[in-house]
Amino acid sequence: MGLEITGSRILAAHFGSSIYVWGAIIAVFLTALSGGYYVGGVVADRKPTFTLLNALLLFAGCWLLVIPLYAHWLSTFVVSRDLGERFGPLITTFLLFGGPSVLMGMVSPYAVRLAAQTLDTVGNVAGKLYALSTVGSIFGTLVTAFWLIPALGVKTLLQVLGICLILLPPIVLLGKLRLGASGGVLIGALLLLLNSYAPNQTRSNRKVVYETDSPYHQILVIDDEQQNARFLQFNNFIESAISLAPPHDTRVGYTDSFHLARIFKPQLKRILIVGGGGGVGARKFIQDDENVSVDLVEIDPKVVEVSFKYFYLQENPRLKIYVEDGRSFIRRVRNTYDLIVLDAFTIGGQIPFHLTTQEFMREIKNALTPGGVLLANISGTMTGRRSQVVRSEYKTMASVFQACYAFPRLHESERKDGVTDPERRRSIILVATDTADLWTKESVVKAAGDVQLAGLVRIPTFVEDAGQFLTRPFETDDVPLLTDDYAPVDTFLF
Repeated sequence: MGLEITGSRILAAHFGSSIYVWGAIIAVFLTALSGGYYVGGVVADRKPTFTLLNALLLFAGCWLLVIPLYAHWLSTFVVSRDLGERFGPLITTFLLFGGPSVLMGMVSPYAVRLAAQTLDTVGNVAGKLYALSTVGSIFGTLVTAFWLIPALGVKTLLQVLGICLILLPPIVLLGKLRLGASGGVLIGALLLLLNSYAPNQTRSNRKVVYETDSPYHQILVIDDEQQNARFLQFNNFIESAISLAPPHDTRVGYTDSFHLARIFKPQLKRILIVGGGGGVGARKFIQDDENVSVDLVEIDPKVVEVSFKYFYLQENPRLKIYVEDGRSFIRRVRNTYDLIVLDAFTIGGQIPFHLTTQEFMREIKNALTPGGVLLANISGTMTGRRSQVVRSEYKTMASVFQACYAFPRLHESERKDGVTDPERRRSIILVATDTADLWTKESVVKAAGDVQLAGLVRIPTFVEDAGQFLTRPFETDDVPLLTDDYAPVDTFLF
């Protein structure tokens, strides 16, 4: 199970983390284990020796040690074959993890054959060993997901798993685990899994007008009569909102901050937005500037359907929509863009880890025109524990681009009373460029005013938003540089 979860991190960098990826992982591991059980039983009856059992563990452990050497190359090769969102991850999972999983599956029947002294005790022995195996699977799942992945990189974790298999034979020889102790471990693991479940609920003034399950989310469209607003909700979290009154502008406001990119490159022609939401950001660019064309990449086809049906996104020759993982799209696209906007989330403001890494930032840089701008919307705080994701992404972007700037977005209450809480969660806009211009708050505000006077933006708060420009960079010494090998964003507070 530790290998299965670790494998999901390897695949996510190339195929995302969709239900198809997880389906491929589960199917391949179950198939490999089934084959291992069968072959292990046959071999155990023919040659039941501890030497062969130890050899199986040793070979499996060594195999895990070398997977990092070819995992990226193999995944890239399969992606280049364009086998689709289902068969691509399925074949990659089989090629990477099928072999060692078969070897590990052979261990269980082989161990039963060696441990059973007589036919009268074979049932008891098999029950104990399979109970112990299940407890080990639970333990491996929790330890890997809760602690090892946040603490270690993927390569290191595979090496740890491999070394554990290599060292297992001498450790087993030191003593026997009692079934009672195993039961205690099982109970403790189950207690860790307990959590409070709260179904989706809406207030009396809200009406669910559409609900569906997609491969990625439970999607709800909710109308709020009191606010005259429509919300797009993934699971229990609001992801987008618009006014029900024409022209159906955004009610969350942060998409207006996408236009801050014009401070650094006023004339935008080609724009790429990764993360569709309700399509509000793309719609605003198209409406405000007839010279702009937008490519919108959204991984969930249901979200695209909802955007057209409920959020007033309309067909337009200057708007192209691609149902695809954002990183896969940027890796294969041949076009270059004046602006790339990262606005992709799972639920609750969490960002898919493979869209935060240094390797991905380099791929974005290659997809930008000279002087092009990368703009990322991050949900977090300016200081405190919830600032980790913002500061890590800032550090990562700054490691690839010559300059990186931050614009915290004000809440409406803060605009009114003028008091800003640095530990209040908000959208923080990070802008990266590959030009060495020295920007100050004064020059940023002046450039914003010039852009507004030129009629390139139609946002009342545009100059005020530009005035939130941070003059001092974030402190980043205590946060990690995010890479494909180590990007523990799943563990950050959002």
